Amino acid sequence: MIQKILRYLPSSQKDALTILFFGKTGVGKSSTLNALFGLNWATDNAVACTKKPQFVDLDTSPDSNCPYKKIRVVDLPGIGESLNDDKKYMAYYKKWIPKADSLVWVTQADTRAYKRDEIFLKKLKPLFKSSLYFIVALNKIDCLGVYEGEHPFNIDNREPSESQIRLIPEKIDDVYGIFQGAINGKVIFEKKQVVPYTSVYGWGLEHLKIKVLSRS
Repeated sequence: MIQKILRYLPSSQKDALTILFFGKTGVGKSSTLNALFGLNWATDNAVACTKKPQFVDLDTSPDSNCPYKKIRVVDLPGIGESLNDDKKYMAYYKKWIPKADSLVWVTQADTRAYKRDEIFLKKLKPLFKSSLYFIVALNKIDCLGVYEGEHPFNIDNREPSESQIRLIPEKIDDVYGIFQGAINGKVIFEKKQVVPYTSVYGWGLEHLKIKVLSRS
């Protein structure tokens, strides 16, 4: 289990890091945030819960290896609910993305359909400042390959099966190629910035947290 290294504090302290979490509806943004930062934001497998941006300011503890005194974590409404919602939410994206120091784009491992991610990334990248740190958080590793007959996630050990471990590098290559093409040099984006994990069972979450807080 990930240790809770953050606590709530007022939003008046300097040296703050603003981290935006973004992605398609249903990929597990809110559940990822709950697991990473000990939050209790609403989640639902069938209905989108995040209709407006929600954020919290958190103070980092001395042992967190985070060079910032405070972080602001922002959960943005997901894309792909409907065409009308996508248009309505665009105002939120235009407001928050230019303020971001880091953007964590949450997507899922158990699909080959990243067209929606690609389309929106191309729309939003003009809002990216050059110093933005971009992470692709590859959720649902526990479901990777299961529908193609591969051995399922080892729930007892809370880790991927051997067949899933073999599939992960191939999946990272695939996702990296798609997102790198969409970003097209707007910000620095390397393959190590694609981070596989599962918010349900916790595998990979500590690595994701380190990436998010250290920006490296």
